[in-house]
Amino acid sequence: MDMLARTPADPRTGALAGFRPGDSLFTTHDRGFFARGCLLQAAPREDVAGCGARLLAQAAELRAAAGAPAPDAAEDGARPLLLGLLPYDPAGPAPARLRVPRTLRRIAAPDGPPAARRGAIRGRREHPDQAGYERGVRAALERLGRGDGLRKLVLSRTLELELDRPLDLPEVLARLWRASPHGHTYALPVSENGQDYFLGASPELLVRRDGRRVRVHPLAGTAARHPDAAEDARIARALLDSPKDRLEHAVVVEAIEAALRPLCRTLDVPAQPGLTSTARLWHLGTPIEGELADPAISALDLAIALHPTPAVCGLPTADARRAIAALEPFERGYFAGAVGWCDAAGDGAWAVAIRCAHASGRRLTLSAGAGIVPGSVPELEYLETGNKLRTVLDALGLL
Repeated sequence: MDMLARTPADPRTGALAGFRPGDSLFTTHDRGFFARGCLLQAAPREDVAGCGARLLAQAAELRAAAGAPAPDAAEDGARPLLLGLLPYDPAGPAPARLRVPRTLRRIAAPDGPPAARRGAIRGRREHPDQAGYERGVRAALERLGRGDGLRKLVLSRTLELELDRPLDLPEVLARLWRASPHGHTYALPVSENGQDYFLGASPELLVRRDGRRVRVHPLAGTAARHPDAAEDARIARALLDSPKDRLEHAVVVEAIEAALRPLCRTLDVPAQPGLTSTARLWHLGTPIEGELADPAISALDLAIALHPTPAVCGLPTADARRAIAALEPFERGYFAGAVGWCDAAGDGAWAVAIRCAHASGRRLTLSAGAGIVPGSVPELEYLETGNKLRTVLDALGLL
C-alpha cells in the first residue's frame, strides 16, 4: 500500500484535515487508522470471514508482485489490513462491507481546540416519537413477562436531521475522537460514490485479538453523568448498586462467556462489573480476557462469533431478534452491527457500532437503543436513548 500524502494539519482537526469523501477512519485507544482509496473490496452476505481472509491474501499477493517491502520493513501500511462493517442483521438488506485500502497510515488524535459552532438544523423527526417509543417499551416488558424464555431485548429509535449544509466530516470526526479518546471513532463509506457515511464513536469494544490474546469489554447498564463532581460520583455508585442495571449487564456477560469459552484455552471473567465513563454517560463494564485455543481464529472470526451480543440485541438472540423486528418500525442497517479491522496475521479490533449516524449529504439518521429487562421504566429508557444520541449531536456542534 502507498503512503497517504501528509496534509498540513489544522490544529482543530489535526491529521483529519485531509479527510475527504471515500476515506475511512477507525481508532482504538493507541492508534488511528486513516485509509484512502480501495485496493480490494467486497460486500458479502455469506461466509464473511472467508471473504475477508481471501481479500487479505489477494492484497498480500498484489504487494509481493509490486515488490513491496516485507511486513516489518516500513512504519505504515506495511501489512495488508482490512477495514469492515458488519450489519446488525446478516439476513437484512445491508450487506457486510469489507475493504482493503490502497493507502494507509497511523495518525494521532487532534489536540487543538474544537472548531467554532456553525450551521443549523433545518428539520428533525423522531422515529418513533416519545409516546411511540414508550409504547414499544411497555410491549417489550409484556413479552418479557410471558415466561417463555425471553430475558432481555434492546429497543431502539432514530432521530432524522436535515442540516443547512453537508456534514463537515473532518470537524465532526475530530470532535468525536477528542471527546472519546479511549473509545473507537469510525467513519466508513457505505455508497459506491463514497459520499454516504456510517460514522460514530463507540465506547464498547466487541473484541480485540493480539496473537492468541483476546480481550472483550461489554457495556450494559447506563446512567447520565452530571457536571457536579459529587453528584456525578453519587450517580456512578447508584449505577453499580442498581439491581435492574446489574441484571441487564449480567445477561450480556453470561452470553459472551458462553460464546468465548469453547474458543479459548483460558478465560478470565471478573465476578463483578466496574464502571466505564464517556463524556456523557456512565456504563457498567466487565473486561474479559482469554487465550485462544486455536491461533488460526482471526479477529474477524471472533467478531462474527460474538455478534450480536445481548448489549444490542437481547437473549436468547433468536427470540430477541424476532421481538425487535416486530416492535421497531425501521431497519437498523449498520447500527448495532460491528466496525473494525483485521490484518493478515489475524490480529485486529472490532467495536460495537453504536453512538452512530448514517450521513448522506445534508441528511443524518442517528440511532440509539436501550436494554429492556424486567424493572425497566418506559420514560427512563426514552431518556437513556436521548442521552446516547448526544454523543453525535455534540459532535455536530449544533445543539
